Amino acid sequence: MQSSNLTTKLRTVVENWLCRGRQTGSCQRVKVAGWMLAALGCCFLAYVSRLGEITHDVFHEMALFREALVQGEFPQHDVFAFTPTRNPAVHHEWGMGAILYFATVGSGLGLFGLSALRLSLIAILWWLMYRVARSRGAHPTVFALVSLIAFPMFWVGFSMLRAQLFTLVFLAAQMWMQECDRHGRRMWVVGWWVMFVAWLNIHAGFLVGLGMFGFHCAESFLIAWNRSGTLKGAASQTWHLLGTLAFIPLAFPLNPYGWEYLPYLLHAVSMPRPLILEWHPLWHTFAPAITLPLFALSIALVMYAAGQRRWSRLRGAPFLLVCAVETLKHIRHGSIYSTVWIAYLPAWLSHTPLGRRLIKAIDSRRAQAILGSQLIAGGCLTAASFNQFWLPTLPALPTQSSTCQPISAVEYLRDNGFQGNLLTQFNQGAFVSWELFPMVKVSLDGRYEVAYPDDVIESFHQFATGAPGWETVLDKYGSDAALINQQAEIRPKLEIFRQATEAHRQPTVKRWRFVYEDDAYVILAADGVELPYANRLQQTLADGAITIFTPAHAHRHRRKVDEQTTASR
Repeated sequence: MQSSNLTTKLRTVVENWLCRGRQTGSCQRVKVAGWMLAALGCCFLAYVSRLGEITHDVFHEMALFREALVQGEFPQHDVFAFTPTRNPAVHHEWGMGAILYFATVGSGLGLFGLSALRLSLIAILWWLMYRVARSRGAHPTVFALVSLIAFPMFWVGFSMLRAQLFTLVFLAAQMWMQECDRHGRRMWVVGWWVMFVAWLNIHAGFLVGLGMFGFHCAESFLIAWNRSGTLKGAASQTWHLLGTLAFIPLAFPLNPYGWEYLPYLLHAVSMPRPLILEWHPLWHTFAPAITLPLFALSIALVMYAAGQRRWSRLRGAPFLLVCAVETLKHIRHGSIYSTVWIAYLPAWLSHTPLGRRLIKAIDSRRAQAILGSQLIAGGCLTAASFNQFWLPTLPALPTQSSTCQPISAVEYLRDNGFQGNLLTQFNQGAFVSWELFPMVKVSLDGRYEVAYPDDVIESFHQFATGAPGWETVLDKYGSDAALINQQAEIRPKLEIFRQATEAHRQPTVKRWRFVYEDDAYVILAADGVELPYANRLQQTLADGAITIFTPAHAHRHRRKVDEQTTASR
């Protein structure tokens, strides 16, 4: 009897969660809705399970926060590079570094902490999108079916682990708060302002939230004006929004860099990023043959819904269309567009003839829908498990990842006590800093506009591509050694340093020699740098994720190293 009562209560809880709010069709079919939503979740888990590689952003974010703990304050000037850097160096993702540090090294959870954080954020994101869709009247089956359309645009931001994922969660939370506003609740603006301050310190994507808030204010004011017929009446109904707008400027100095944050932000927003694929137009994405038709379909469904209903009833549509334009211009904005689209479109579609036909079709084939959802969920969960969705990776070989990290090469430098300036490329410098700073400084890392002037970026792009004059970069900044990816365009030209003789002199002022080689990276050392030659070609190189968040990387250990170094001097 007790077991039966517990089952009934659990069923009631699930039914309330899945189907509460405005009813749109046969919501009593909880089992159908539940299995379809479960299949959707498993599909997405399988889709992002291939993105388990730890991104290079993690390392420069955590290295900065660790250095702040060591120094007792946030460095206002760059400490990791030996090349010219911006002054001050405003790192807008410092908060992300703090979260990552405490989730992994600080907590002692290591890889588990990183994976748990990512999966938790993904779960919260989908929960929020579903709640927003349901509060607008979306039918669960329509939500489960049409959300699949957005997957090819949605992937950016779900790597292990990017600050952009926080932007997506905050964006979904803001949409939920705006739904509270639509239902007459006003205190959400206090929570939003607090969230906005946190958002500002984690990722520059807070500008998207600011834009959405502006659209919400304009829509709310116009609707209130239309209802009341007077500006005074509109202002009296939207005073809480107008008041919040006045407080927004007070949030900007609430970061370690104070008002210096604003000049950096203006520069970062306005600058082009031609060297980063994510900032290219959508037709440069990895699977344009799939992505572009589905993107077009997503826009077509918005237009269809607009044709069936008055635009005034499609609240949020103007902002969604702005996101669509930005997605066409930049691949990375596809995840923002998809988050808004999944939260809004299912509700709009559920009230159209097409939406009602979809609901009726599923409702008339409940047994087949449940069986199909179960098969899809099982297959996708198997695929996700095969990809070990719970396990972050840090590949060491180009056959495993095109952006593999120099795990073995860094181990070689550490074992041989290398100290000095290491020429690095965009994707590898942060990993070197996390592992070897302060003994080693880098020439370049993934911080891009945060730390480096344009001429430094251009110099190292010239070197990486082997453009005319590439050899001058080796002499220009005082590098003691160079870490080069075997897949880099410059790599074949480096053979000149192996083949140089008295008759065919090297093209640089310093003499360089190969000191290390594996299937992923080579290291060249300049004259005067004592490093033995090591050949690890065709050797198995272990994944580096298991050792990357050990206690040896903590700030306490760093302090001990600094104290020992000072004492030895």
